[in-house]
Amino acid sequence: MATRSQRKTKSMDAMKKCFRDPHVTAAVAKLFWQDKKVEKARAWLKRAVTLNQDIGDHWALYYKFELQHGTEVRQKQILAKCVAHEPKRGEKWQAISKAVENAHQPTEVILNKVLIALSKEEKAT
Repeated sequence: MATRSQRKTKSMDAMKKCFRDPHVTAAVAKLFWQDKKVEKARAWLKRAVTLNQDIGDHWALYYKFELQHGTEVRQKQILAKCVAHEPKRGEKWQAISKAVENAHQPTEVILNKVLIALSKEEKAT
């Protein structure tokens, strides 16, 4: 893993090259989250889901963040917004939503399954 200053430099370079890319924005949010800068991480996660509301992985990441650091009201707001936007994209989101056993599952169920997949991935690294 790169040092904190190296991560900061790389993230700033990426933001300069791809300012409106939701994947870069979500990656920067993760860095703030790792550095325990809760408000900055929240703002960047919100920006990531605003840039492209169709990426379910980012909704799951934002929801996971709020489960750890947010209030119950914020958690319900994120969940409601995700359900309203019905995301269809994202590496984990598509894999889970297109699985046969999840074919007719509502967005809320898919979100929770992606959340579990993100947690498993985090524990593995």
